[in-house]
Amino acid sequence: MQKKEKQGKQEKLAEEMKDTLQRLQAEFENYTKRLEKEKKEFIKFASASTIKELLPVLDSFDSAIEKIEGKEKVEKEEALHGLIELRKQFFAVMEKEGAKKMETIGKQFDPEFQECIMKEHQEGKEDGIVLEEIQKGYTINGMVLRTAKVKINMRGGE
Repeated sequence: MQKKEKQGKQEKLAEEMKDTLQRLQAEFENYTKRLEKEKKEFIKFASASTIKELLPVLDSFDSAIEKIEGKEKVEKEEALHGLIELRKQFFAVMEKEGAKKMETIGKQFDPEFQECIMKEHQEGKEDGIVLEEIQKGYTINGMVLRTAKVKINMRGGE
């Protein structure tokens, strides 16, 4: 009788363990599905905060356009000042999001951050030094968004 009783207890324990395992498996599957859904939602709305930050810049553009449309003649200095202010406002949002302009002129060429599109030789300057920035480069939180297009000093330059 003890053998049968012991076997019954073992079978009951095995059944309980099986139920627990099935429950844990179902909970894990539900967790992974919920995590995937949350990930998709996050990706879907990840840019919303940046877009929201850019709305005042868009408002400033609209305001500038309205002011210009209402005038027969726009002074160069006034228009330039407005554009400079809009650029500052726009760049402030970029910086808040972690974007930075790369500093390249006078620095050693680095192909990780720069693309050499022109070469020139200037006496008295070290080879590989960036002479001119053709297009600005940007990083975001240390990652390259866009390489800077540059002209570098090189003997036998083009």
